[in-house]
This record gives sequence, structure tokens and C-alpha cells, in this order.
Amino acid sequence: MTLHITELEGGTALSEFRVQQLLPRLQAVHDKISTLHARYVHLAAWEQAPVADQSQRLAALLTYGEPWSGPSEGETVVVTPRLGTVSPWASKATDIAHNCGLPVRRLERLVEYRIGLKSGLLGGRAALSSAQREAITALLHDRMTESVVPARRDAHRLFTPLDPVPMEQVDILAGGRAAL
Repeated sequence: MTLHITELEGGTALSEFRVQQLLPRLQAVHDKISTLHARYVHLAAWEQAPVADQSQRLAALLTYGEPWSGPSEGETVVVTPRLGTVSPWASKATDIAHNCGLPVRRLERLVEYRIGLKSGLLGGRAALSSAQREAITALLHDRMTESVVPARRDAHRLFTPLDPVPMEQVDILAGGRAAL
């Protein structure tokens, strides 16, 4: 079955206080980092394409918090709930949508970070190396509960079911410490 995925841009995901906490840690990774902004992006999976009324009601339902006023440029880091899981936020938000009469299969929320970099002395654009990008993503997500994807469209994989792995057992009584 093919799901219809709708992206709805949300409000600001970071308070100014949290930005001021994170910015020095990011600047320790790359001294040209000047700004940090984050916004929520909501993904709605539908079994059938939503009609206009359903899309409008869902957009109204997902309008909360401080409106987004950040930039549309800069280095992007997209943080999703851990791939292969259903986040607690998704469970509750999907229940609320169902109670409002919206036939969504599932809602998910991700955070899209925008990192601003200062230009060089000669106007050259600063860039992040792969090691710096990895260090930055480590600061912006919890690897136990979240995943980082290259772009927003890659977050659609949240709705791809994963095949279960076979259960394995280790007989710790027979093998003792070596079994552990």
C-alpha cells in the first residue's frame, strides 16, 4: 500500500534560552558558526490523499507555539524520531487527530535545524567538513531515541515498516561468563 505523505511546516522548535546554550558548543566545533534556528516539521501519512478540508483542519490542529521566523538558508540538519519506531508524540498526536475526525494513518514530528556560518575574509562561504557535521549532529540529537537524515524527504522513511529480526537466545547458564 502506498501512503500519501503530507508535510506541514510548524513553528519554532528552540527557545532563545536553548539556542544560547547550544551555540557556544557548536562554535567549539566550528568557529564560523554564527546562528542556530530550528523549526518543527510535521509529516502526516494518509491511506488516501486528503481532501482540502482535511488538510486545512490538520494544519489548524498543528498550529501551536511560537510562529517560525527563521532563515531558509544555512546548513541543514534534520532530526527525526528513531527510524523504525513510533514516537510517543506520534501516538498521542495521531489519537488527537482521530478524535477530531481526521483519517490520518500516523502523524510524526521532526526538527529541521538551520546553522548559519559567517563568510570568510574574502567573502568565501564557510563550509562544514564531514567530521564537523558529525560532531554537530551529535550535539543536536539523542542517538538513543532520534535519527538524523540528510534531508526532509528522507524522513518519509519513518513510515516504512521494518521487517522484524529473528529473536535470539543466549543460554547464560550453560556458557557462564563466556556467553555474556
